[in-house]
Amino acid sequence: MKKIYLFLICFILIFLTSCEIIGLESNDLEDDEELIISSDKSLDLEKYVDEFNDVAYIPKNFKISSLEDERIIKNGLVIIAPDESEYVWVPAKEESFKRVDFNSFFSSSDSFSRYSDEVDLTSYKNMYSSVLKYGGFYIGRYEASKGDDNIPLSKKVTQDSGLNIWVRFAPQDTQKVCENLYKDNETVNGFFLWGINWDTTLQWLIDSNNKTLNEVSKDSTNWGNYSNDDFSIGANGKYTGIYDEAKANNIYDLAGNNWEWTQERAGTSYVMRGGGYNLMGGSCLGSEYPAAVRDPLGGNDHHPNVCFRVGLYLI
Repeated sequence: MKKIYLFLICFILIFLTSCEIIGLESNDLEDDEELIISSDKSLDLEKYVDEFNDVAYIPKNFKISSLEDERIIKNGLVIIAPDESEYVWVPAKEESFKRVDFNSFFSSSDSFSRYSDEVDLTSYKNMYSSVLKYGGFYIGRYEASKGDDNIPLSKKVTQDSGLNIWVRFAPQDTQKVCENLYKDNETVNGFFLWGINWDTTLQWLIDSNNKTLNEVSKDSTNWGNYSNDDFSIGANGKYTGIYDEAKANNIYDLAGNNWEWTQERAGTSYVMRGGGYNLMGGSCLGSEYPAAVRDPLGGNDHHPNVCFRVGLYLI
């Protein structure tokens, strides 16, 4: 009988010891899981805090501008991609990242309810989630331009000043080009701007006291490249970034210059924003085509006066 008790006691001790070992192994596995979480791609991002304690995140292999006035987030933080393209951080929290009805439409019969983003697309949801997670997104500092007429659009898109602007292509092509720009960088995605990105950027200009609501939504001639603007001698939409007067929070040519495609839709048409330096064979008044204006155009139209601007969201 004593032998049986001894056997049972030994069995219990062995069982308890086994449980402890299993418990340790389980803890080790949890630690491994934490290590996997800690190796999240977001940790490859650089957290940048400026002198006002505002925060932005820098994608891997991108660098911050060395110019003092381009390193302050509220004034437009400029980063430079490995291909030398330049982007500006647009701060946006959940309450500020939204579509805005600036009451600026191409036709007085248009209404805000007619315009809709493609909110069901996975690419839109990913962009939206990223903005809420990191508190902002990047917008191209310049309209997309090309350094050489012989370089195919699918091979090179440059966000740089004084270069020929990309025109005459459909929004569908634009979307693919933007998404393929930095596909080899695991910390950032390029994207074709939606209306919500355009609206949030313009509202940021107002909130940061760079522009007034009137300058954004009613008359943009004092900061936009139009045929009757307040600063240039004859408008020219061939190049981007040639007038410092057309710069707002370090972003060039949001008003005037060339119209810009967005992924916002009005029925079957894509919506252009920003107005153009010249349109329909006559003057394009900044008071008629301010930066906030929405104008739908057939999505397959390869228009000579419509370009685009690249956006970036963090992964």
